[in-house]
Amino acid sequence: MVSLMLAGLPGEAEGEAGYADFFARAEAMTAKNEDAAAIALYREAERFKGTPDSAKRLGKAYDKLGDTASATLYYRLALARAPEATDAPAVAQIVGTHLGKAGAEGKGLVEVFAPRASRISVQGREYPGAPIALFATPGEYEVEAVFPGGKKTTRLRVKSGQVASLTFEPVQPPLLSTEQALPEAAIAKGQTSDEGPPANVLRIVSIIAMGVGVAAGGTGIYFAVGSAADAQQAQNTMLNRTQRQEFANSANAKAVPANALMIGGAAALLAGGAMFIFSLPEPGKK
Repeated sequence: MVSLMLAGLPGEAEGEAGYADFFARAEAMTAKNEDAAAIALYREAERFKGTPDSAKRLGKAYDKLGDTASATLYYRLALARAPEATDAPAVAQIVGTHLGKAGAEGKGLVEVFAPRASRISVQGREYPGAPIALFATPGEYEVEAVFPGGKKTTRLRVKSGQVASLTFEPVQPPLLSTEQALPEAAIAKGQTSDEGPPANVLRIVSIIAMGVGVAAGGTGIYFAVGSAADAQQAQNTMLNRTQRQEFANSANAKAVPANALMIGGAAALLAGGAMFIFSLPEPGKK
């Protein structure tokens, strides 16, 4: 995550006190099931100090209100802030479920972070403050952020089932789109935007793992079908005892690899899915 040192922000002690005050008030609203009020207070707490707890609370509150896009954004923030937390797998599963449902509906997640922006608009629709999140159909969207020193505009490409995350910062020169922006080290080496981003190793491994899982599961199903067929023949009274025993032995022999392959395939699919979720761009990162 990118950290910003801005003049006029509260000191560490003041920030801790402000965070604790708003967080406690938000918890009280949550206990009363006043989720809209709780969200406003948790977001104020986030202004003083972003923590995994405040992000998870916001994710739950937005989920209760049916705003799954904002819920997904804050759950992703919680994972980025505490990737090794004991509840990280459960949070990652929620993120995967929301993104999977959006993908099935032909939509992708748009995340826009804009520190100090007074107003943000996506394709002409205005939002009061950052961060914002929405599920959108694939395509290019114009994103504009208004800062005290002027406006910044860029375009963001949305793909079905994927996360398009953008961070606006009030600095010069004007921002490029997330797909065009290059780190200084890459520019120094003469790299251009046409060369594309570096390979995401974790995503490649996750895709391989899921492919292995599907292949293993498919093979396991093949053996399971054969085992079931042999088991059915073993009950066929038209056959003699020796023949039925042979079919029973064959059914047992096929059942062993069937179970192993299907269990192993499921494990590979789950591991690959978890790695794929963690390979998605970190909220606020390009």
